Amino acid sequence: CEKKAAATAMKLVADYPERPDLVRAMARLAQEETRHFLAVLNEMARRGAALLPDRGDPYAQALLGEVRSGAGRLLDRLLVGALIAARSCERLALLGEALPPGRLRDLYRRLAVAEGGHETLFLDLARTHGGAGEAERRLDRLAAFEAEILARLPIEARIH
Repeated sequence: CEKKAAATAMKLVADYPERPDLVRAMARLAQEETRHFLAVLNEMARRGAALLPDRGDPYAQALLGEVRSGAGRLLDRLLVGALIAARSCERLALLGEALPPGRLRDLYRRLAVAEGGHETLFLDLARTHGGAGEAERRLDRLAAFEAEILARLPIEARIH
């Protein structure tokens, strides 16, 4: 998830170079997500686990399928980023609280806090670049669609 988040941030940099505030924010986010990815890789190595091929994420894929083309595209991409970060924050916080004290618990807690900040970042950028009213209206629509996605996905051991 951290690897994908860094790539997504850099894709926004590449797609919107004319928006310097967005470029700076996404470059910082990509840097932070890359640090998180390295922390996860290090923890995996400590536990003897290998990075597996990415099977894709049906939750994120379904949400991204709702991203409009044209004028609403940036707003939707930012709002989808906020929703994904919000769900990551919730799940990582639950995992962090369920684990016994130690390295893994601390990692999940740190990642949960960071994801909460990412949700806020994406929402702030959506309001700036899409207008506060339109951002809230579109967020309501996407959140309703997200609830439908979550209701039909099987329960699996995954963050998204």
